[in-house]
Amino acid sequence: MSASFSPDGARIVTASDDETARLWDARTGREIMALRGRSASFSPDGARIVTASRTVRLWDATTGQEVIALRGHEREVNSASFSPDGARIVTASKDGTARLWDATTGQEIIALRGHENWVFSASFSPDGARIVTASRDSTARLWDAATGQEIIALRGHDLWVQSASFSPDGARIVTASDDGTARLWETTTGQEIIVLRGHGRVMLSHSFNEDGVPALRQDVVVLSASFSPDGARIVTASSDDTARLWDARTGQEIIALRGYEDWVLSASFSPDGVRIVTASEDGRASLWDATTGQEIVALRGHEDWVFSASFSPDGARIVTASEDGTARLWDARTGQEIIALRGHEDWVFSACFSPDGARIVTASGDRTARLWDVASGQEIIALRGHEGGVYDASFSPDGARIVTASGDHTARLWDATTGHEITRIILDASVTGLSVYGGAIALGDALGRVHVLEAEEFLGAEGSASD
Repeated sequence: MSASFSPDGARIVTASDDETARLWDARTGREIMALRGRSASFSPDGARIVTASRTVRLWDATTGQEVIALRGHEREVNSASFSPDGARIVTASKDGTARLWDATTGQEIIALRGHENWVFSASFSPDGARIVTASRDSTARLWDAATGQEIIALRGHDLWVQSASFSPDGARIVTASDDGTARLWETTTGQEIIVLRGHGRVMLSHSFNEDGVPALRQDVVVLSASFSPDGARIVTASSDDTARLWDARTGQEIIALRGYEDWVLSASFSPDGVRIVTASEDGRASLWDATTGQEIVALRGHEDWVFSASFSPDGARIVTASEDGTARLWDARTGQEIIALRGHEDWVFSACFSPDGARIVTASGDRTARLWDVASGQEIIALRGHEGGVYDASFSPDGARIVTASGDHTARLWDATTGHEITRIILDASVTGLSVYGGAIALGDALGRVHVLEAEEFLGAEGSASD
């Protein structure tokens, strides 16, 4: 259900539906010890681990000894996390409460009562002074972390609030709901700043600067959302055949990018924020002016759905992935096709650049991921070993490793130079997608769940883990 690195990157802790948490050596992939819990995370100093299931438990991360059990919740605990200074723990539970605990003694400090249904998540503000919770009662609530008093209820959503998180400066909160909207709130007053609506009834995902939090239901969906590099705008892609540009301060829709005849599967800004590239089921990708919303050029050449489109780190090129079995490299200024990357024997679900822009990794239904040289378009190596289609692939932040997601129920880590498999994570369902995003890796599975790992943690080990 979860996996995360220790702050120094030397260890990984994973937690599974089988009620076990396991500690691993991130270099060798060897299991160090087994603990108990369905979610697990390190303290900021890496000395302790907190796990959650029916009971929240605190463990010594060196010896694996249980330090203390945090008892008080009356039903399953959905999440547990440390305060930024490691002195407190906040938990969220199906019993309708969030609770604050002393991380040294394990004593309950206070129960945050007020929600009328399950509490899905609870997290501290960056300064540790406040807590925000998200609930099945269609509200998010802001709490004083010192007194446990409710400061304000963030009301406006019509359905479950799946997640709530602070902006990096703590000045705003973003919530995502099954009502099809994401909403931004002013942290001090609790006032709703903006509502991002216009696509459909159920929000699949949103992102807030460096953070991305998925909600796990689907109807008419918002398929992707991302901020511009300066944080002033948001671009979303939807099954309503549009991408839309929003003012991130006011929440006003700036413009709808129209012209597609089928779902828009992805939309993202260029590194300088001047352009947007979109990909659609109608077989084309398009380049747009991010100021005027005008289409600059359509990238035509694929013979079937275009699943993804993304810019190179310098913004000079675009790579697309398609159901026609190819990935294609394009000139981001002219829209001209530079080269088609041919070699896969089935759909190409994703394609992305390495951090230095010199390589591309593609993922395909032919059970391989492939590494390509950007300058020549030549295949460098095929990553073979998956027993099912590979749905997604991405580089580690340093470009030294590649992580893949597959229908064989595994996510695998590979050496980007040799192509050798380093380690794998085993789930109980097909791994349908992944995102190396900011400081985390999110793995989506065929059961509608998202498993979140800290990016710098899964990136180095040898062995397997059950999530």
